[in-house]
Amino acid sequence: MLTLENFTKHWEKKFPALSFKQQHFLIAISGGVDSIVLAHLMHRCKANITLAHVNFQLRAEESVRDENFVRAFAKQLNVPLKVHNIDTNKYAATYKMGLQEAAREIRYAWFESLLAKEEVLLTAHHADDQAETVLMQLFRGTGLHGLTGIPARRNDVLNLARPLLPFTKAQIKQYATSNGLSFVEDSSNSKDDYTRNLIRNKIIPQIQEVYANVNENIFSTAEKLKEAEAIVEASVALFWKKGFKIKKGIPSLPISYFNKVKDNATYTWGLIQSYGFKPAQITEVHKLLEASNGAYIATPSHRFIKYNQVIQMVSNDTPKEHLIIYVGEGVLQTKYGTLHLEILEAKENLNIDPSSKIAYIDTAKLDWPILFRTWQSTDYFYPLGLRKKKKLNHFLGSLKLSPAIKEQVGIVAVGDKICWVVGHRLDDRFKITPQTTKVLKITYQDKS
Repeated sequence: MLTLENFTKHWEKKFPALSFKQQHFLIAISGGVDSIVLAHLMHRCKANITLAHVNFQLRAEESVRDENFVRAFAKQLNVPLKVHNIDTNKYAATYKMGLQEAAREIRYAWFESLLAKEEVLLTAHHADDQAETVLMQLFRGTGLHGLTGIPARRNDVLNLARPLLPFTKAQIKQYATSNGLSFVEDSSNSKDDYTRNLIRNKIIPQIQEVYANVNENIFSTAEKLKEAEAIVEASVALFWKKGFKIKKGIPSLPISYFNKVKDNATYTWGLIQSYGFKPAQITEVHKLLEASNGAYIATPSHRFIKYNQVIQMVSNDTPKEHLIIYVGEGVLQTKYGTLHLEILEAKENLNIDPSSKIAYIDTAKLDWPILFRTWQSTDYFYPLGLRKKKKLNHFLGSLKLSPAIKEQVGIVAVGDKICWVVGHRLDDRFKITPQTTKVLKITYQDKS
């Protein structure tokens, strides 16, 4: 049963952080019984509310009737009302989408534009809507998340709450009758043109002949599945956390660890969804485990790269570095490591460390300040010991570096000349000679 008391009890349990008097609420209102009852309840709770109505201009005189009704209702409650009129048919044709999709996009884009910081959008979705959504997801084919249905709370792009979600349509209508509330009926709801209407008008009534409380039962099941989903997500996240390795700043997973759950779509989806992958790509990710070295799968935000029996997760937005070095003594922090610089006298007994992580540069060949930056595809240099130039891209390719590590390589440059491919090879033009008097020693230490 829906009463003011039951509504406030549910609110306090489900939305404890939302205060009727301290928050401002934008209520999406169509003029139908659901949104009229929601607005009436919030008004009785003395909440700070504004009503928002979209006239989609899809039902001619009926659309005008709905708008006029909502205007009169807002005046009756003495609350602010915002109205948005738009030609939905034209919008759908322009952006090549169905009317339902267009109406949804229009509605939520407008609501988002109205919401100020800390304001909350309220919609009147109820238990019957939840049952229809769960059935639609089931018939289309879905996973655990799809069967949890409509969430009661969102706080991502939209700060949104659905306080009528546990109440049925019948309970909402009973509240309207008990409180003398009038409302309008959308004639399109009685037609079976859309999948949701077909489920609402034909399929659920037939199921109710066998299971009278089908909507309540589906709602209850969806709530239980939300609890189960939280347990599954926590378990899956813990599994991947144990397997992750960070090498040179790159998150990686050993393929041997991945293979423990290779055929489990739930575990794979738990890993890949935050990297921009779609459920349909789960099979592709599994195939990557057996692909050749350097193979990868990309999303707009990331790449999964197979390299030396690991899967590397690499962001497509790796920032380029450009750091100016003014003096030859000190420490320079880079994104992937640290450069230690010192000036030495070029003595006969100068101890030369052969490590590729250390460069000895003739200071007379430098023009201060010098530069540390990320390498570019147009770069070339003269590798130490060679007298001809080589494209840096080809040189790095010959080192057999993983694509992710290759992207991290930095260079020390003087003007447009490379003097050191950091951690790999000095440029022959900047080597020390018997005539060298001072030496810039640079030691690189990567984060791994």
